[in-house]
Amino acid sequence: MFSILIVDDHKHLVESMATTIPWENFEVTHVYQAYSGQQALELINRHHIHILITDIRMPVMSGLELIEQVRTRWPAIDCILLTGYADFQYAKRAVELQAVNYLIKPVRDEELLLSISKITEQQKQRLREQAELERTKEALEHQLPQLKAELLAARTHAEQSVIEERNRIVHDIHDIVGHTLTATLVQIEAARQLIIRNDEKGLYRLEQSQQLIRKSLDDIRVAVRVMKQPDEEADLESQLRRFIQEAEQTADITVNCMIDLPVPVTDPFYMKVIYHALQEGITNGIRHGNGHYFQLRLHIQDEELRFSLWNDGRPYDTTEMGFGLTGMYERVKQLGGTLLLTASADPIGTLLLIRIPV
Repeated sequence: MFSILIVDDHKHLVESMATTIPWENFEVTHVYQAYSGQQALELINRHHIHILITDIRMPVMSGLELIEQVRTRWPAIDCILLTGYADFQYAKRAVELQAVNYLIKPVRDEELLLSISKITEQQKQRLREQAELERTKEALEHQLPQLKAELLAARTHAEQSVIEERNRIVHDIHDIVGHTLTATLVQIEAARQLIIRNDEKGLYRLEQSQQLIRKSLDDIRVAVRVMKQPDEEADLESQLRRFIQEAEQTADITVNCMIDLPVPVTDPFYMKVIYHALQEGITNGIRHGNGHYFQLRLHIQDEELRFSLWNDGRPYDTTEMGFGLTGMYERVKQLGGTLLLTASADPIGTLLLIRIPV
C-alpha cells in the first residue's frame, strides 16, 4: 500500500535497511533505493513515493537540499532525516522543512519503525478524509441541479410573496382612506347642520373629524413604511435599528431594542425573514392591538437565531392567520424555523416568537 525511498551515499547502509527491516508489517509494499540526491529525484519522478528516508551529509546534493526540492514539487511526501551528527543547525533546518522526524545514526530499527508507523497511520487518515471529500463532492454535484431548482423555486416564491404583500398593503391603504373619508364626511355634514343651528356640538363634531384624519394619516405612514425595502448593503442589526428609529418617529411608539449577535448577520434570506417579521409585528401591534410600547429581543442561543417581539396592545385573540402572518410563517418555515404568535398574561399583551436554525 505504501512505498518508501531510502537515500544514502553509503550503498551498504541503504541495502541493509531495505532488506533487513520487516517493512511488510507496516503495509509497505515497495522499497526503493537511491545513492544520491539526484538519483532520488529521478526515482520520485517515476514512482509514487509516500515516505522519503534520507541521510543529510551526501556529496553534490545534501539531504536537506533534497527535502527542500521534494517539499516544493511533491508536498504530500513525508520525510525522515538521518544523520551521524547531533547538530542543532541540522535539526533547526529539518523543522523549517517540515521533516516528520530527525534521527541520529546509528538508528535502531524500533525507533525508525515507530516513526514509520506514525506516518502510515497519518497517511491512511488523510486518504480516508480525501475519499470522504470525494464522496461528498460527488454527492453535491449529483444534487446540484435539484438544489438549483429548489433555490429558484424559493426565490420565485419569495418574489411572489413580496408582490402579494405589497398588494395587501395597497388594499389596506385603500380601506383606511375610504373608511376615514366616509366617516369624516358624515361628521362634517353633521357639524354643518349643527353649526347652522348654532349648536355647540358642531365644534365637537369637527374635532372628531380632525382626530379621524390624524389617525388615518398615522395608519397610512405605518403602511407605507412597511412597503419600503431594507438597505441590502447593511447587516441585519443595522437594518432593524434603522427601521425602529423611523417607526418610533412616524408612529409615535417606543421600542425597547435588545440585539445581541456575536457576528453580523448578512445572509439575505435570514435578513428578509427577521426584517419583515419586525415590520409585520409592529404594524399589526399598532393597527390591531393599539400598542404603544414594544420590546424586541434578538440573539443566538443553542445554534438558533431567536427573535421575540412583545407589545402592550390588546392580546392576540384569534387562531386564524391573516395574509401577512401567513406569509411570515411560510418564510420562517422555508428556513426550517418555527413561529408562534400568542397572547401574554404577565405582562398583558401580544408576543411573537421566531426561532431559525443557524
